[in-house]
Amino acid sequence: MSRFLRVASAVALLFGFVAGCGGGDGFDRVAISGTVTCEGMENPSGSFLASAAEASTKAPNVSAPVTDGKFSVPADQGPVPGSYMFEVSLLVPGAQPAPGESPEGEKESGPEVMYRKKVDIPAGGSDSLSIDLTAADKVNLEE
Repeated sequence: MSRFLRVASAVALLFGFVAGCGGGDGFDRVAISGTVTCEGMENPSGSFLASAAEASTKAPNVSAPVTDGKFSVPADQGPVPGSYMFEVSLLVPGAQPAPGESPEGEKESGPEVMYRKKVDIPAGGSDSLSIDLTAADKVNLEE
């Protein structure tokens, strides 16, 4: 049994070394940055998670914070070109509790609203990607 463990350890070490020499995860990622606008919200803040719009597509998920209506994702963490479903969670303006005064069971950051929108990531990425959310993109979490 000890010989098996030594061989298994050597194989695992070899695979780890080879994977580490690959220079990435094998995806041709691109950088994206831009703005999020939302009906009735000035300079919204929150975050997003972007997943491939087609379930059969082998594309990485991407997430980033949205601060004052702006986001930025560097190429090493970015998406590959193609269609993505962006799930955007925005803080409700004017409804943020004072620190330490959140209602029972609510996060300190306050209430959030979820939106879902399909966005196409162009080849080469984009430094001016615009995610324009409307009431039609709002996700009803109570369903």
